[in-house]
Amino acid sequence: MKRLAYLVVLFCLMASVSYAQGVKIAVIDMQRALNESKEGTEAKKEIAKKAEQLKTDLQALQQELDKMRSELDKQSTFLSEEAKQEKEKLFQKKVKEFQNTYKEAQEELQQKDSEYTKKIVQKLEKIIKAIGEEAKYTVILEKNASGIFYFDKDVDITDLVIKRANEEQQKK
Repeated sequence: MKRLAYLVVLFCLMASVSYAQGVKIAVIDMQRALNESKEGTEAKKEIAKKAEQLKTDLQALQQELDKMRSELDKQSTFLSEEAKQEKEKLFQKKVKEFQNTYKEAQEELQQKDSEYTKKIVQKLEKIIKAIGEEAKYTVILEKNASGIFYFDKDVDITDLVIKRANEEQQKK
């Protein structure tokens, strides 16, 4: 709500200033720029590759648990109560290990995604700032920010930002 009020005040100020001088506004879709830039697509592929590896590891653990459960069920009629409880205890320990491994895998993927996103966003922000200075924009707004209901497609600089980001990525 506070952000919306800020945008309304900003637009009112810009409207009054626009009579005195030409206001130049651009809009950027950061999510699209993040997803469609080469660095963004490479990061998504790397995260997907890591997720697939973790999934394979978790499936192996799940199969081990299934095998343990099956053996426990088969042997339960032949085992003493004490031996049965011991095997059940071991099985529950393995279940907890599986759950912890699953949780750690999810956290690792989220952390990687966050790291990649932060790194790419910082680069995109530098590019946006450079474009803003070069083209002498008064303000560049995030398309998905609350309070922006309409804008002319001619003021959308997302494609330009993606192009510049890809050019910078190729230089490396």
